Amino acid sequence: MLLQPSLVWANQAPCAPGSSSVWSTSAKDFLGTSASEKSNVYFTGAEGILSEVFYPTVDRIQNVDLQFLVTDANQTWGDEERKQQQHEISQVNKRAMIWQVTTKDDDQRWQITKKFFSDPTRPTIIQRVTFETLEPGKTVKDYHLYVLSNPAINNTGSGNNVLQCNGQASNGADNSRTLSSGDRTLLVASEPNSTSSALATSLPWKTVDDHIMVSHGFVGRNDGFTDLFGNNNDKTMDWYYDQAYEGNVAQMGWLDFGNSNATSISFDVVLGFGTNELDAMNVANATLNSDLVALENTYIQEWIAYTQGLNNQKGLADDQYYLAAMTLKSIQDKSNGAMIAGLGTPWGETNGDSNQGGYHLVWPRDLFKFASSLIAAGDTVSANKAVDYLFNIQMQSNGRFPQNSFVDGTQYWDGTQMDETAMPIILAWKLNRTDLWPKIKLAAEFLAKNGAYTQQERWEEMAGYSPSTIAAEIAGLVSAADLANKVGDSGAANFYLKKADEWRNNVANWTFTTTGFHGNGKYYIRITENQDPNDDVELEFKNGGGSHGERYIIDGGFLELVRLGAMSPNDWTILETIPEYDAILKQSFDGKGDAWFRYNYDGYGEYNDGRNFDGSGRGRLWPIFTAERGIYEIAKSGNGSVGQSYLKALKAFSSEAGFIPEQIWNQSATITGWETITPAPYTPGIETRSMSPLSWAMGEYINLVAAINKGQSDAPDVVCQRYACDKSQANVTFRVNASTQPGEDIYLVGNHSLLSNWEPSSGIKLSSTDYPVWSVTASLPVSTNFEYKFFKRDTNGNIIWEEGQNHTFQTPANGSITRNDTFK
Repeated sequence: MLLQPSLVWANQAPCAPGSSSVWSTSAKDFLGTSASEKSNVYFTGAEGILSEVFYPTVDRIQNVDLQFLVTDANQTWGDEERKQQQHEISQVNKRAMIWQVTTKDDDQRWQITKKFFSDPTRPTIIQRVTFETLEPGKTVKDYHLYVLSNPAINNTGSGNNVLQCNGQASNGADNSRTLSSGDRTLLVASEPNSTSSALATSLPWKTVDDHIMVSHGFVGRNDGFTDLFGNNNDKTMDWYYDQAYEGNVAQMGWLDFGNSNATSISFDVVLGFGTNELDAMNVANATLNSDLVALENTYIQEWIAYTQGLNNQKGLADDQYYLAAMTLKSIQDKSNGAMIAGLGTPWGETNGDSNQGGYHLVWPRDLFKFASSLIAAGDTVSANKAVDYLFNIQMQSNGRFPQNSFVDGTQYWDGTQMDETAMPIILAWKLNRTDLWPKIKLAAEFLAKNGAYTQQERWEEMAGYSPSTIAAEIAGLVSAADLANKVGDSGAANFYLKKADEWRNNVANWTFTTTGFHGNGKYYIRITENQDPNDDVELEFKNGGGSHGERYIIDGGFLELVRLGAMSPNDWTILETIPEYDAILKQSFDGKGDAWFRYNYDGYGEYNDGRNFDGSGRGRLWPIFTAERGIYEIAKSGNGSVGQSYLKALKAFSSEAGFIPEQIWNQSATITGWETITPAPYTPGIETRSMSPLSWAMGEYINLVAAINKGQSDAPDVVCQRYACDKSQANVTFRVNASTQPGEDIYLVGNHSLLSNWEPSSGIKLSSTDYPVWSVTASLPVSTNFEYKFFKRDTNGNIIWEEGQNHTFQTPANGSITRNDTFK
């Protein structure tokens, strides 16, 4: 039976909309949702309390935080739960996303233990709470305990921030009021004709002088926290406003412990959600009226059933592996299969309504990464849902994928990142989704016609030619070609393969400098503007990185050429880049392992004085590179055990619960002139405040475990086979003496994909540095017979072939050779 609400009081809090709303910290202690699709609520926790809650989709914040405030009955002292230093976080069951948090106050006067999970059949979050006294001789009636909640309905919390203390409407964000339903008094928040939340407890609220001690106010003006600890700091609840409309609202209720002489008391707190106030109250009441022990058991058993279906990697799967898989499952939207980058907003405590997306958006690149991880973990059901989302909801009508979007597909940022068009194709190939071919073809056509140039590379900051982006583009086109052949579209397949070969065979020409500033001057640079990695075009690097010649900036994106199967791990250009990459960007931690920066002059991180990133700062170390390097070393050696040291490092960089962050604090250093300091009290090797867990990082843990098990990387087979990424390599230098006219260049073709399969459009351009001798070095499979030829091409595309028979040779079993020819 639906219970109709009745108004308890009618007393409006003044001075809307209150202080600006900010999000919770993004360094999460725990997160979860039910494994069932029946409950569409997703929760997080930080600083020992409930932080952002998402409903009805995984991108919609509805509550910022919910915690307890504690005072003594004489109002001589008061504590805020989240500010205590001792928070013990643990999984109640290692195969379920159910969490227990024990918070002990700094003065050893009280302790709160809470168990967090969601109702498997309703959109409600359950906290099973025990409050204990720690002072000798004290009982629970010697303490006052308050619940404080900060709603933020539909990703907004503040409103227009124009203070109104004259009774006029503020046109703010949220409304909050006291309603009664089913013999309970609930604290209800809403936006007009939209989502609502309802907070209910199994204990009654305290009554003083016939007033039920609950209140609604505007944060920083007359909310419960300000009532107790602001103004005269009297630790006393003086305000009990029935409603606060149009602003950054907060709700508080004083729990009634009665006259108990016990030293502990247990009770339950439920936060429910619905499409309106009545729905939210009904589900909150229904959950509180249920057998919560049975609900908890169902919640756990559903997660256990999920983990039992995963690949145990021949016994190598550990607790953190299963936590990673469950984390990825938890960030998948239950309505359509979308998967978000993270359940929070980086540096959330200094971000507000102007940043409504945070990391709870869908990036096609990130989704590819962790959907691939779920495939490795054996969860192809979730991965297939992700593919359906990508092509049926997120992809645009011209085959382009947006930089990122909300769960419903609405574009958030508008950059075009070509790897984000390529990667969904690779994911569809991994799952053999030929049923999606018409849409995959749209994406492949967009990719082939608009690459290899990208408006933004994988760090979303720069335009040009990027090794990491080109690696994805190559793999995407080869994957598309394979799917095209499976459905009988051979014309499309041939077109994609020619384009893929062209980009594969010239990526070094475009992005590998031979005149660099670092090491021996030979390495892949982060990005080049115009396919000439030696001209040192001055580029403005984002996030306050400054202006630098493109040869000066290096990153680890070149390893994607190996990871995605376009190159052998022993390709000479890869081997040449490793020393510079490590010398500039790697840091080693005693007893832990290695970690890498994104690139030199990275500004995406906290300032040197510890302030939050605000558009500039200092980039820190990213654990995902530890996993990427481990997978590379496994691919290079064919020995899974070499990945163990990298797995150990990932564990060391994780939180106590096992969550892997986006960034960790670095050892203070000056990197090619870029001073990057970790100030006190922060500790190198520990998570920063950017984002934890990062879904991408959790997925890479799974991928590394799988690579250790298999003794090989996760490069797509169809790409690897075309470019011999798993074959031993010999370096072959081709030198040809050729006189040319202005505007003419020399190209190499041959009888292998690595020599363009005789296709002129995919030919390898030679360097004229030693003119009239033109040269290029290629890594080719050992002990293999090859045929090749040269041709000239002018700026109009006119071709002059070399006359005579094809050149022939066999690569050696190891080492290098040089081929010296004269253009005939």
